[in-house]
Amino acid sequence: MKVILKTRVPNLGLEWDIVSVKDGYARNFLLPRRLADIATPALIESAERKVAERMKKMEELVANAKETAQKIGKIQLVFKKKAKGEKLYGSITEKEIQEMLAKEHKLEVSKDAIRIKEHIKELGDHKVTIHLTDGVDASLKITVEEDK
Repeated sequence: MKVILKTRVPNLGLEWDIVSVKDGYARNFLLPRRLADIATPALIESAERKVAERMKKMEELVANAKETAQKIGKIQLVFKKKAKGEKLYGSITEKEIQEMLAKEHKLEVSKDAIRIKEHIKELGDHKVTIHLTDGVDASLKITVEEDK
């Protein structure tokens, strides 16, 4: 049975996707929970337009993300922190990186997009990955210097 999804269904598809599922799955799960409608010619036409709009928006989003990734690739953030030897007294977190990007470079990046394996706790150069969208990641250089 062909159905049009009304919302994102894990392991099946996104909103407005046209999918073929077994009759029992559609009748007993998707339709009663109002997750999908039976595909009619009018709904199929409408769904195809919506999917085309979504694809166009995704292309624009990816293009903007690639542009932002290029800007981020040229940036080097310098943090001055108190340290004992090579170890910092505190650490540099995603929130601090987000705030410095916004303050010094006018780039708004979500804290969740900044990927650090563990907080930076040593002096020196470090690389941080920023996940902008699916398939677009940027590498950010961070230098930590001792604050005297």
